[in-house]
Amino acid sequence: MNTEIDLSAFDVSKRRLIEGPSNRMMAIYPLKHTWAREVWKVMLANTWMAQEIDLSRDVKQYKELTEADRVMYDRSLAFLSNLDGIQFNNLTLNIGQYITSPEVSMAISRQSWEEANHVDAYETMIEAISLNPIELYTLFARDKVLAAKNEYIMRQSNVLGSDYSAENFALAVVANIILEGIYFYSGFLSFYTLAKMGKMLGSADMIRLIQRDEEVHLHLFVNMFKTLQQERPELFTTAFYQKVAVLFDEAVKLESSWGSYIIEGGVLGLTPQIISDYIKSLADDRLAMIGMPVMYAVKNPVPWVEKFSKVNGVEANFFESRVTSYSVGGQLKW
Repeated sequence: MNTEIDLSAFDVSKRRLIEGPSNRMMAIYPLKHTWAREVWKVMLANTWMAQEIDLSRDVKQYKELTEADRVMYDRSLAFLSNLDGIQFNNLTLNIGQYITSPEVSMAISRQSWEEANHVDAYETMIEAISLNPIELYTLFARDKVLAAKNEYIMRQSNVLGSDYSAENFALAVVANIILEGIYFYSGFLSFYTLAKMGKMLGSADMIRLIQRDEEVHLHLFVNMFKTLQQERPELFTTAFYQKVAVLFDEAVKLESSWGSYIIEGGVLGLTPQIISDYIKSLADDRLAMIGMPVMYAVKNPVPWVEKFSKVNGVEANFFESRVTSYSVGGQLKW
């Protein structure tokens, strides 16, 4: 029986995000990717459960929404619940298996838990508020626009597929930056627009907590991207960045089109142009995060969302904030 242990997995100088030495011991100290440990701590401090949110007023208000508002609410909720399920499986069955840094693996595992928690949160909203939960759960099977969007995102998030390469992994990281930083946001905007008018306030509180998690997930993948730039610089060619630009542009077109679709009945305060410019401004922000030039150079048409979306009204830069500022701590306040 061979009892020799490969000690190279414990040599922090050899640790890599992908394709590094690894074993099942999960010895994270000494740390190599210190940012992953900070992300982990923030995630733990962010812990919350759907049951913390009072949806009782929303149950009554939902029945009083205009037809256009209700359609927007339903379509947004249906897609968002689909998206977190897509991401949960993407992390557990796709991304996670290729990571060889134990501290990053821990953060990805925690993100998977959070995506499952979001699925539960959306289920809580659907079960509590919807007049016909089954119809909302299965909307993707009847709505061709939603089905097409789901199919595209599943294909994009599965860029690794069965053809792993370091470059494909880097593109998968980009796809996750897009998923966490763009695809959720027309849906989030729809909930905040209703809440700004005094409607469905409990739902907006739930979305705030979910968005806070997604912003941390975004920073997780941005740091993975930057780590790959340092550890595998040969991947980041002109051709690679051209592929990244295509992924972003396709995402902006898809999310803008979806945003226009969910408000097609006419929703006060939102237009297709507002949604398109909002999504483009988000894309530019995400591109800047990974050191790429902006592609759209448009002004955010809904600047109020930045503060409106913060839990307890707290605005904080992820890397400059104390972990405690991310804690839930009691009833959400307006």
